[in-house]
Amino acid sequence: MKKTTIIGLFLLLLSPGFLHAEDKSSASSSSVSSSAIADPGFAPGDTLAVSMYDFPDLKDAIDVTVDPQGMIHLPYAGSIHIAGLTPSQAERAIENALISGGIEKQANVTIKVVSSSTMVVYLTGEIAHPASFPLYAPAPLAYVLNQGGGFTGVEGKQISILHRTGALPTEVDFDSQNMTSKVMNTLVHPGDIIDVLPVGVFYMIGEVAKPGIYPLTGGLSLGNGIVGLGRLRQMTLLQGLALAGGITQIASRSKALLIRQKPDGTREIIHIDILKLEKGQIADPLLQKGDIFFVPSSYLRNLTNNLFSNLVSSLYVLPAVTTVVNNP
Repeated sequence: MKKTTIIGLFLLLLSPGFLHAEDKSSASSSSVSSSAIADPGFAPGDTLAVSMYDFPDLKDAIDVTVDPQGMIHLPYAGSIHIAGLTPSQAERAIENALISGGIEKQANVTIKVVSSSTMVVYLTGEIAHPASFPLYAPAPLAYVLNQGGGFTGVEGKQISILHRTGALPTEVDFDSQNMTSKVMNTLVHPGDIIDVLPVGVFYMIGEVAKPGIYPLTGGLSLGNGIVGLGRLRQMTLLQGLALAGGITQIASRSKALLIRQKPDGTREIIHIDILKLEKGQIADPLLQKGDIFFVPSSYLRNLTNNLFSNLVSSLYVLPAVTTVVNNP
């Protein structure tokens, strides 16, 4: 990679806009809501098919739409407020209206949801087939994830469940290769958005053999490329350097920088002596999401390397020149 490209990437990573975006993407809410999570229920605009089995003249289901006041209007039962009710609660409300009105002593009503803006669940993020599908009652997270057909291969170790009710998001730690019963049984509610977060990455730039963006879980190397994700729980700086192929011959070993963004948005710059790191004279730090490791070039090493290259070239050129001079 040319130096101009490396410097350009370095400047981009240090730019306020980039760091602000990274900060926003890394911001997270508290792990569990302290308030109860209630199902949102029906909302105006939802369409239902209501079957009332006790009336011979109502052989087919009746299609109704929840009006702006949250009401539906049915023969015999009249106007019933169902906004905020689940399908089973709405069925009971219609049956109670029939019984309390003296229409039936024991009513039998079922509701089929034709379309709803709230009685659905959304799958997004690092899922094979992001989609939305109907969900009329709380269901285990494992069931919901199964509707997405698996993961993309770059999923991280966390799932965020956003609740339509306004409750704080639920953060779930998980391993796609080893799902625990706690994860599988975490309840997802109608209206929730399940976001499978991507794996964290770090950046290797400057005088490394393979500058680039790398996953914190490690990688499976083939030639000069990364063809798959590894399964490291934590990665140290030395492991990250190995993934990037090590440093170049003209790297300044004692002046490398580990640039880390803190929660308040400011940057922490840690000076790293790679030679001492490799000898175990200093601690091998754990890499964190968004870390930037920059290895500058050494002017002296670069100069020496150029002189050596010129010397080698002259050793090849000298015999040819001598041959031409001696044999005009």
